[in-house]
Amino acid sequence: MSALSAGAISAPARVASTAPLRRRRQGARRGRAPPRRVRRTVLSLFLSRSRLDPSTRRRPIARLDSPSRLAPRSRHHGTAARAARRSVAANASSASSVLIAGATTPTGRLVASLAVRTFGGDNVTLVVSQDKQSDYWPDDMPDDVVEQRMFATAQELIKATLVDPRDAGDAMKAATNVIFAAEWGATQNELAEALLARAEGEKLRRVVMLSRVGVNRRDKVPFEKQNEPPKQMQKNALGLTLPTGGPTGQPGSLDGFALAEATLAKAAANGGWTAHIVRSGELRGNGPLLLADLSARLVDNLYDVKYQDLYWKLGDQGQGYTKRLNLAATLLRAATRAEAPPADVAALSVVCENNDPFGLLGEKTLTDPTDVERRKGYDMAKGRAPPPIADELIDQGLASV
Repeated sequence: MSALSAGAISAPARVASTAPLRRRRQGARRGRAPPRRVRRTVLSLFLSRSRLDPSTRRRPIARLDSPSRLAPRSRHHGTAARAARRSVAANASSASSVLIAGATTPTGRLVASLAVRTFGGDNVTLVVSQDKQSDYWPDDMPDDVVEQRMFATAQELIKATLVDPRDAGDAMKAATNVIFAAEWGATQNELAEALLARAEGEKLRRVVMLSRVGVNRRDKVPFEKQNEPPKQMQKNALGLTLPTGGPTGQPGSLDGFALAEATLAKAAANGGWTAHIVRSGELRGNGPLLLADLSARLVDNLYDVKYQDLYWKLGDQGQGYTKRLNLAATLLRAATRAEAPPADVAALSVVCENNDPFGLLGEKTLTDPTDVERRKGYDMAKGRAPPPIADELIDQGLASV
């Protein structure tokens, strides 16, 4: 099977921006108090607590033969694909409105950027707490770097509406498609409880929620380890703040996702819209968000370049890892394509299995990395990132389960 893909993204020279994102945001949002100047690095804007989650440290240690998977993407049509995406964004109907909850997580930011690229900023609403809205978009990033890392132009990004979850009633009534993209289960459930109670009216057609494989097996290896309750952040002797303190009182992440799924199912039973679960493995990679950042080179090259495919399963099956960029593309496509996706599907970049029932011997991978030829020319450390998985491949994957 063949599918479309975009060409490599080359890193442009860093030049002074002629129109910083902050000034344009002030012009586009007249009447609002000007946001404070951000004095943080781009890295700090996109790092989240999930990067320190102890459950994200595991790595595949061996490899077996790969099962069948979708055909690799071709790489010959980059310019045409980008032109087509610009045309779609320019002609997106105002009758279609995408709302993204959990938009401050790395996955949520990627979904937000892809949604703006596809539908235009006027048709995208991001649920962001009031205290984080002023610096949601970086203020000191040149225009070419903005488009390189966020897939859309700064002019389009600032058109997206930011709403606090406590004030999202009107946004929920206007939305036709809703995506929950929080990476922590308890947070996902809190957002679901706050927003789905306001899912009124006849416009809403589909809700897609990110969850995890293992939710229904969280008492078994290796998921019981992944479901350990979070610990308080504590500064160690080296000055690093790590989750090594006492219990926070929050449920484990898989427990939280189970609650979120139940909240979604209950709301869907009383609504005129359909509910869908997209499950990931343990999350890896960041897409272009941290492009060429020294601290992100190893993990980004390993997952964003080495593992460019997705493997699909129906419901809560399998275990492994999922690359955030392809997950974000899957969430957006599942929520907005014309044909409804399966009610419950898992998307994994790397499929693994345990070597023993007790989890003492680690895990082995069952899938091969992307072939070397398709990886040529990509290097996150040098500013060349693979594109997100093509919509055609997502459609094939959803149809295959």
